[in-house]
Amino acid sequence: MNAHAILSNLLLVLFFLHFSPTKSARTILTTGSNGFSLELIHRDSPRSPLYDPSSTSAQQAEQAALRSISRSGYFASGLTATPSSSTNGVAQSPVRPGNGDYLVTFSLGTPSHSYWAILDTGSDLTWTQCRPCDSCTGRILSMFNPLASSTYMNQGCASSACTALPAREKHCNANSVCGFRHTYGDGSSAGGDLASETIWFDAGVKFSNVAFGCVHDERGNLALHQVAGIVGLGGGSLSLISQLGNSVGNKFAYCLVPPTAGSATGKLKFGAAAVFPGSGALKRTPLSRQGEQGTYYVLYLVDISVGSKRLDIESKSSPSIVPMRGSGKGIGPMVIDSGSTLTMLTRAVYAAVEKEVSSAVSFEFAPPPAGYELCYRANPSNLRNFPAITFHFEGADWTVPAWSAFVRAGEGVMCLAIVPTDGVNVFGNVAQQNVYVEYDLGKGMLSFAPTDCTKA
Repeated sequence: MNAHAILSNLLLVLFFLHFSPTKSARTILTTGSNGFSLELIHRDSPRSPLYDPSSTSAQQAEQAALRSISRSGYFASGLTATPSSSTNGVAQSPVRPGNGDYLVTFSLGTPSHSYWAILDTGSDLTWTQCRPCDSCTGRILSMFNPLASSTYMNQGCASSACTALPAREKHCNANSVCGFRHTYGDGSSAGGDLASETIWFDAGVKFSNVAFGCVHDERGNLALHQVAGIVGLGGGSLSLISQLGNSVGNKFAYCLVPPTAGSATGKLKFGAAAVFPGSGALKRTPLSRQGEQGTYYVLYLVDISVGSKRLDIESKSSPSIVPMRGSGKGIGPMVIDSGSTLTMLTRAVYAAVEKEVSSAVSFEFAPPPAGYELCYRANPSNLRNFPAITFHFEGADWTVPAWSAFVRAGEGVMCLAIVPTDGVNVFGNVAQQNVYVEYDLGKGMLSFAPTDCTKA
């Protein structure tokens, strides 16, 4: 065999190893049990790669508020036919990298390498920075190298995974590889190849042929720093939970620790491992998936109470841009989100809550830091004199105690962890801290109960 023939055969072998135009991203193989759990690290924990020991509580609170407000615009644009805000007429992606509060680690490829990623229930596609990527903000040498993995395969333009991408975000490369580009509200973007790979969790638990995004180009300030990408747990077909599907019973749960827990970690659980660790009864409320790809998890909010006083807010005073089946009574749809720190309410609803909180709290008002609306000159020890806030969802009441309804936003300053928005109602992660939250996608139900998440 001459040299030209050998080279031709070698190129043909490499083509089939690294490019699969029709391979299904739904072929999932697993080793280990039908359930597993991962540690969840708060971004401000000493164990986090984003930890900044010089950052003050005031700085952390301000950044958390601004991240929440930023995400609110993405939910609004993703849940309406006409985005409420955009950049140069480009529809916004529902995810802004770096705008999450909780991190996980996972391993990718064969042989596998471990990476930090942001947990996000508000997006679908799991993606990581890949070599080569001269424009990426992470450390080049620590990025995933697809050429070094024997299980990496590009997805073709006709593959089911490529078909599942939003039309405005995908394109077909010259070599028929499915490409994508997420464009964000500030003009930043991340683009690369849609591929499939083996993802590893815990010891011996792996899932093969999982579709993910291999990012080779970043534009603008994505601010990922030491975090390589995102683990998407939204409700769309490309999300990790949707791809794992029946192998984990279409179920996952998390328990979020507050940043004040120091080095303690929360838990992210899948399948059989998603068992409530407490002794009390779980409350349940219907869960729907909405948006173009069914990405967003939406609950139905009937009313709100401040302390023992129910506010009796009518839906006509709180117009919602989110369509949802039901009687239409009460406040309306509310996105539940792991990546938003603060809870956001449409302005009419927020005004009713703020009025009652102001009447119930006797402490002196304090000038609010950026991103907050209602603050008091108080310390965490004073919260026993502050009211709890109850969100009356369809069929279940979620009471947020004062120590989760208010956050420390500076020395001697406590702020209400609820802010107004011109977008959609969003139930943020501060309200979910020290609560076991279970998503049963098969039954369309969300279950929850208070618990000590450091022991979950």
